[in-house]
Amino acid sequence: MDGNRLQARPWLPGVELFHADFSGQPFGRHSHDAFAVGAILQGVGGYQCRGGRHALPAGTLSLMNPEEPHTGHAVSPRLVYRMLYVEESRLPALLGRKQLPRGFLELNPADDGSVAAGLARLAVEFERGDALALESELLEVLERVFVLHGGLRAAALSPRDGGMTAFLRDYLEENFAEAVSLDQLASLVHRHPRHLIEAFRRVYGVPPHTYLLQRRVREAKRLLLGDQSPLDVALALGFYDQAHFSSTFKRFTGVTPGHFRRVART
Repeated sequence: MDGNRLQARPWLPGVELFHADFSGQPFGRHSHDAFAVGAILQGVGGYQCRGGRHALPAGTLSLMNPEEPHTGHAVSPRLVYRMLYVEESRLPALLGRKQLPRGFLELNPADDGSVAAGLARLAVEFERGDALALESELLEVLERVFVLHGGLRAAALSPRDGGMTAFLRDYLEENFAEAVSLDQLASLVHRHPRHLIEAFRRVYGVPPHTYLLQRRVREAKRLLLGDQSPLDVALALGFYDQAHFSSTFKRFTGVTPGHFRRVART
């Protein structure tokens, strides 16, 4: 059980992400007061639920509704999975829908890889604590899994913009070094976060948190050409730590900040 981790943030109530890595540890019959969205990453899991026994190999999702009793155990010598828990009362605010999901009918559908990948990105953002990125990844995972498996109708996007996306872009350009949350952006334009993300993506090709990272990398290049070290630049631009800065810089440029600084200054 030493490989298990439970991630949560105080400013994101009712949402937890559990990373399980264990063998031989059974879970007795229990339930959760939340929707559970899990992805089996390695091995085979098993449980009893809805009057039947179920085996979940890697590549399978584990989907449960609130207060649904079940057991749990590892069928294989080692079992690794991620499980997102979201309290039912939080869904209206998170999804921004009048029509809410009816719940999961199928317990363990196959995953095309998108939900597991979304949970992996979510785990990274839980560690970093970047509110804008974490909330954006959470909404994307919830929207995808409830549309695919929870009876939620895909959102119809309004073509109206009214200058909202341009306003948000200008705001991000001016406040790129600040900690920005999705709720903060939504309050500026009086839109639900989900509508905001999709409208911004439609116009600029990327969601707001990606645009913000791109802007920080652009500024980082300018600062690295001066006398500031990569660590100083990382702290000045609001990155979680130097490793986060380095991985983000390489993601958009193909090289590390140190490499860019050395080559550019020779």
